[in-house]
Amino acid sequence: MSLQKHAVQILGLYLGVLLGSMLILHLWPGESGLWATTGLAVLGALIAWRCDRRLVVPNTIEAPGVASAQTRVVWGVSGVAIVLIVELLGTWLEAVLFRTAAPTLTQATSALHSVPFYALALVWALPVLEEYAFRRVIFGNLAGITSVFGAALISGLLFALATDPAHWLTGTLVGITYAYLYKQTGSVQTPLIAHIGMLALTLGYAMWH
Repeated sequence: MSLQKHAVQILGLYLGVLLGSMLILHLWPGESGLWATTGLAVLGALIAWRCDRRLVVPNTIEAPGVASAQTRVVWGVSGVAIVLIVELLGTWLEAVLFRTAAPTLTQATSALHSVPFYALALVWALPVLEEYAFRRVIFGNLAGITSVFGAALISGLLFALATDPAHWLTGTLVGITYAYLYKQTGSVQTPLIAHIGMLALTLGYAMWH
């Protein structure tokens, strides 16, 4: 599969799941909507994973080579702590510069209390789609056109606007951090490990406190 076809498929799947989830939750705001959204996100992530497996042409980030599995895991696990620190820094900067309140997870935790299986969408399916779309496709392809930092900045900003526009600065910094982790190992598995780990920790903490 070519890079262009791969990009169209992954971005199409991400947008389909994003817009489809918004429509489902608008039409069915209760438990049925959460179940349907979970199913849609999981299906989208599985299809995206299959499409990604068919890509044999490396992008600019992957072309120099992919780190060993052990290195990818070490960077991914370490990335959880790095991302959490960057998120705290971003939240502090937003409070100082824009007087923006810290983001809350009330809506997510309420949904998880109602439908615990929804965690599969929040902690696994959506991170898979986001890492494929914003890191492997957008960052990975833009890095060959702009500088690596420029690609990280653009992909980070798009990631922030798509996930939480009210906290765009924090989201952009976090997106740049995921791009950095990807660049370190040449594998999207690294930021994916960090992304899943960060969400699992923050949501788990919010659920029990």
